[in-house]
Amino acid sequence: MPSLLHIGRISIAAGLLLAPLALAGELSAVTIDFAPPVTTKLQRYGTAETAALRAAILAALARETGRVAMPASLAATVMVQDLAPTHPTRQQVNDDPAVDAVQTKYLGGAALIGYVRHAKQHVVAVVTYRHFAPTLVQGSASLDPWADARLAIDQFAAKLAAACRDLPASESLRSRERDRIGANRARTT
Repeated sequence: MPSLLHIGRISIAAGLLLAPLALAGELSAVTIDFAPPVTTKLQRYGTAETAALRAAILAALARETGRVAMPASLAATVMVQDLAPTHPTRQQVNDDPAVDAVQTKYLGGAALIGYVRHAKQHVVAVVTYRHFAPTLVQGSASLDPWADARLAIDQFAAKLAAACRDLPASESLRSRERDRIGANRARTT
């Protein structure tokens, strides 16, 4: 039977491991928009693809922001600026019999920009990320039409979460820097 000291150590270790999860936060609101050229492309890719991409963006943001401690009441607006599938979508395969869902491959990816706002609706961070496969060989091996776009979305979400996580530290650093500059000015006058 384990001793009470051993159980206490396990409890402390578990508490330390779970502490970051207790401090983790999520965005209070997320708005996802598509730039007009992307909206036009999505009509070619099929109407169901818009919902799939929105769900992928929301899931990635929830996953990444849920892992970090960040200020409360942050909201984000995400704009998909460019988008291309890695493999043809269902709609593309249906529209063109020469297109093969497995053999046809494109230089897929996505470009996104996110605006993070605090409760007073002031932009506190702007995050951009762009990833498109540089060559067909270097593109994702997955048969998911949005494989490379999902890579871009995941990296964008990680970058946005890091920006949110760093907000309190950078705000307090700026405040301390202003105080230090003010104190130095007071000494020199």
